[in-house]
Amino acid sequence: MTQILRVTMNVLTSRIHHWLAISPGAADRLKLTALAAMLSDHINTLLLTHPRPELYALGRMAFPLFVLIWARNVMLRPERLQVRANRMWLWAFVTQPAFSLAFRGHDPWYALNILFVFAGATQLLAWHHRHRLAGTLGGVLLLAVLAWPLSVASYGVPGLVLALSLAIFLHNTSFWHCLTAGAAAFIALLALNGQHFLAIPVTVAVLAILPTVLLPAAAIGMATSPAAGTENRFMPASFFYLAYAGHLLIIGLVRLPGWV
Repeated sequence: MTQILRVTMNVLTSRIHHWLAISPGAADRLKLTALAAMLSDHINTLLLTHPRPELYALGRMAFPLFVLIWARNVMLRPERLQVRANRMWLWAFVTQPAFSLAFRGHDPWYALNILFVFAGATQLLAWHHRHRLAGTLGGVLLLAVLAWPLSVASYGVPGLVLALSLAIFLHNTSFWHCLTAGAAAFIALLALNGQHFLAIPVTVAVLAILPTVLLPAAAIGMATSPAAGTENRFMPASFFYLAYAGHLLIIGLVRLPGWV
């Protein structure tokens, strides 16, 4: 039974790895798709008097796509993990004032932006690479501190678990590590918006849960299809950070008294 499970898991893992082996051009297309989904979600949440459930559903694919792109790249050069973490921390702190301005009155003052998820997860991986068990324990403690201010948004604890488990799944050859990480990633993906089952009607909850799983899969399929176009990068490396901070700043200014 164990051998059958191992063979089945190896085949499944190989196919998933092949499906997720996206090119630099496809990664840029996914970034643009995720940014468009995030922008529509933020406009829907923060600027529309009567938010639309279909725009909310569209926004659910943004975070999983960002996680996939991060997980695909983060472990390619382990010796540069701390450099990546430093860059993430810098952009997270630089973006926080714009995030607080955009979400003032909507989220608590202590809520943190999405970049803190990637900064914390990258820092754990960097410490693990350098200090092994001690580094992992330090990283877990760091994420425990971040969990509360991140839990306000849909990318809270499930987002941290999804990021780390997907990074392990994509960059590990151990059968049991891949099995555990793959299961954790799938459960975390389902749990990203699971809290909505307790607060809103089931019909709207379906617009949160199913799009979180299905829309990113559809976006990946479209971005990696032969008809999608060039396989080379076509966006600057810092485009996402600037676009993320910039759109939050614009929304925050529009929400200031007297602007709307």
